[in-house]
Amino acid sequence: MVHLDAAAAGRPTVATVAAQADHLQREARAGAYVAELEATDVVAGARSRLAALIGPELTGDDVVFQYSATAGFAALLAAWPLSAGARVGIVPGDYGANLLLLASRSELDLVEFPVDRLGRIDIARLDREGMLPLGSHRGTRAPARGVGLENLALAAFPHVPSQRGVVQPAAEVAARCAAAGVDLVLDVAQALGQVDVGGIAASAWVGTARKWLCGPRGAGFVAVRPDVIDRLGVGAPSLYSAHPVELHPPAGGTAGRGGAAVRPLAGPVRLSVGEASVASRVGLATALSELATEDAGAVRARITALARLARRAVGGVAGWRLGEEPDSPCGIVTLCPPGDVDPLAVSRALYQEAGILTSPIPAGRAPELTGPVLRVSPHVYATPGEFELLAEALDRWGRPGARPT
Repeated sequence: MVHLDAAAAGRPTVATVAAQADHLQREARAGAYVAELEATDVVAGARSRLAALIGPELTGDDVVFQYSATAGFAALLAAWPLSAGARVGIVPGDYGANLLLLASRSELDLVEFPVDRLGRIDIARLDREGMLPLGSHRGTRAPARGVGLENLALAAFPHVPSQRGVVQPAAEVAARCAAAGVDLVLDVAQALGQVDVGGIAASAWVGTARKWLCGPRGAGFVAVRPDVIDRLGVGAPSLYSAHPVELHPPAGGTAGRGGAAVRPLAGPVRLSVGEASVASRVGLATALSELATEDAGAVRARITALARLARRAVGGVAGWRLGEEPDSPCGIVTLCPPGDVDPLAVSRALYQEAGILTSPIPAGRAPELTGPVLRVSPHVYATPGEFELLAEALDRWGRPGARPT
């Protein structure tokens, strides 16, 4: 199998798979809770390594696990003290699931960062125009006077979007948010492991194990700066995130209508979940330990170089157009189809006929997409020769009218 799909799920190493299997064996032998207790130090080590990758101001105590990056973002959004009418800054290319979570909070006023034609935040326009009304980039609303960053209650965007191979100027935006006294939630699901996220002055981060870290599915994480966490509430009330409370009904009232407040547990644990796949966390610990033995800068440089080689090999083949610049410093490569060619059908044909793993990205993944694209995302284990195989297969199966045998 030619694995060119790290942006969906990176290929785990033999050791990472073995660590998960060994933990499941311990669960079967000693019981799940005993096995979890035995893995305490291993899981704590994973949190510490995640903290080190994110920024020097964090420790393992500032990181908690979630089911996924989306679940982590949902927990943060639920816990953040946002009043009715609070302005939240987003980008048009945010991940669709994150946008759904934001849109479900009808009391929030969503505004957009100004972006260039590829969806990158335009720093010059941000300084000049401020935040823009929702839909301004797509012409669905008449231009209006922007609002300054200082008028935001929160900003949130992905460092690297999942549907286009670009990198947001996260450090520059974070610095401006900090100067304006605005909290920033940075989604590093597609960044951590392939882009340097260290030293960015965000307030909180969400991410996942399964992409560029080459960990398992089912292990997402949330990290929150120590000076921010006490301002937050509970992500999802449970005995793992909040204190049990006694409910006292008001005079003449009925049980359960006393309006007792939920008291969060101390620290980031208020954003955590209890029931989870501990084996996934143990597998992530192994993947992070292996990454720590490598030169992280060399890993990132190889991913970027491979993606540039991939764009050179496949850009223009059978009429497919690149969705970003050829030299973009990102491991994600996107290809826009010619005519009415369906990227889903092409991705399936590449897998079934040529043994090449890619991802079709539907237009609904992000509002900025006007049509589906094909995503290619090589990790360090890819080789330049595999891009030639992809180009040959795309030339055969990616043309209008092509049909699998």
